[in-house]
Amino acid sequence: MSLDYKKLAFESLKNISNERTKNIICLRFGINDGQKRTLEWIGQKYGITRERVRQVEETAFSDLKGSKKIDVFKPAFNSIDTFLNREGGLAKEERLFSSLTGANSYNPNWGALYFVLTLGDPYERFTESGSFHNIWTNSKDAVNNADKLINQLITKLEEKNEPVELRDIINHSKEIDPYLKEKAIFSYVDASRQIGQNNFGYFGLIKWPEINPRGAKDKAYIILKEKKQPMHFREVTELINKANLGSTLAQPQTVHNELIKDSRFVLVGRGTYALKEWGYQPGTVKDIIIQILKENNFLSRDEIVKKVLESRFVKPNTILINLQNREYFIRDDQGRYSLAN
Repeated sequence: MSLDYKKLAFESLKNISNERTKNIICLRFGINDGQKRTLEWIGQKYGITRERVRQVEETAFSDLKGSKKIDVFKPAFNSIDTFLNREGGLAKEERLFSSLTGANSYNPNWGALYFVLTLGDPYERFTESGSFHNIWTNSKDAVNNADKLINQLITKLEEKNEPVELRDIINHSKEIDPYLKEKAIFSYVDASRQIGQNNFGYFGLIKWPEINPRGAKDKAYIILKEKKQPMHFREVTELINKANLGSTLAQPQTVHNELIKDSRFVLVGRGTYALKEWGYQPGTVKDIIIQILKENNFLSRDEIVKKVLESRFVKPNTILINLQNREYFIRDDQGRYSLAN
């Protein structure tokens, strides 16, 4: 059961006699209503400058950190340290707060926990950067360790050039630092802004479409990669929506229009798409036959039909109709086909 951080915060604020100062602290952290207010907002409310608000806040912090007043937070400090130590000394802000309070969004208990962390030592907050989300730590070494691990994991992912499973992330991390615990590895990766996890549980660079899809074509790419087989665009659309790969529902016609324009996809049948990286070649049935005969001259009708059906979902009769085009194909006395030129 999580601590009542709001109750602890109010217990601490009893040590402040000035009511306006108490109110300013509550407003700054959202301890009453879960709404954090800016220095500017509070200054306008009380008719003072934002700099004066900051001074009031700093004076209150200095006073509350003194003597035994801070002891009221010992249960909170123990809880925070237990969590952070288990996570390798560092955690993304949202996960730290949701784990310790049991709530998934900012609320009075989050505000009170933020207040506790601000007063506590050696807790330190690092604001979002190119490398990490907002994070909290109780060890400066943890930030350096996380940065080192993430940079080396990025190099390994770039070499792999495709999403990997969690066990691969753990194995790579153990190669870098054999003493790292799995919870620390996950916490460092979770805090990273350059490595992400998709809805199917695979990890990769956040810039990859398989991890951070942008638009219907990237979402379709993820679905086809996951299913490993050609699919009709309507089925692809249905699976995009089932996998919650976006805040809005994908529409079949939009998916179809996006796929037909993207070189990563090959139309292999009526409305059915495959990935080009699977070996499928773009083009019409006629184009496929031409390519087959370039690679295998003099093939029987059945041999051509078999090879075309390996890369196109069409009726055999469609292939036979194309073979009758004498501008491109000729048949010898033994019934074998070759290119006309």
